[in-house]
Formats: sequence, C-alpha cells, structure tokens
Amino acid sequence: MTQRAMFSPHQSSTATPKDRDGAGTAALVLALASYVLTTVEGGFFLVIPVGVAAIVGGVVGLRRAKRGEARNGRMARVGLVLGSVITVPTVCFLMLLIAGLPGLHA
Repeated sequence: MTQRAMFSPHQSSTATPKDRDGAGTAALVLALASYVLTTVEGGFFLVIPVGVAAIVGGVVGLRRAKRGEARNGRMARVGLVLGSVITVPTVCFLMLLIAGLPGLHA
C-alpha cells in the first residue's frame, strides 16, 4: 500500500499568514492607559511601567510593519510617540522629586 502526499506536486496551500497587528494595537492602548493613569490618584507611579510597555510595543509593531507582517504601522507609531511623550517627562519629574528638588531649597 502506498502513502499519498497531503498535496500533489502541482498543488500548494493557498492560506495566507495572518497579520500580526497585536503589538501596535497594544502600544496604542497602553499609551492611552498611561495617560489616564497620570490623572488618577495613586496611578502616577504606574505610568512608568505602562509607558515603557507602550514604547516596547510600539517598537515591535513598527518592526513588524516594516517587514510586512503587520498592517497597523501608523497605530504602532502613535503608541510609541504617545508613550514616550508621557513616560519621559514622568521619569524626569520623579528624578527631581527623589533628588529633593535642590533648586527650591533656600
């Protein structure tokens, strides 16, 4: 008894790979969440980890879009920029706060 191949030599699978848009979408959602956390009492200290996650997701999403694996490169870019715009000033403010605001001491 002979075994049959799953596809004959002249036939191939026509399934297309799925788009990998998750990282870009997550970047935008996390960036918006970090923005909301800046206004919530006690959420200020969560801005940094959520913002860093948005930045990482944006970078991953942009790389996937450049390789053609994802179609939401613009969404990933917006998440990356918004996450950076929120996270960098927050880190600078916390550094000044931890240092004791040396310029305000008389």
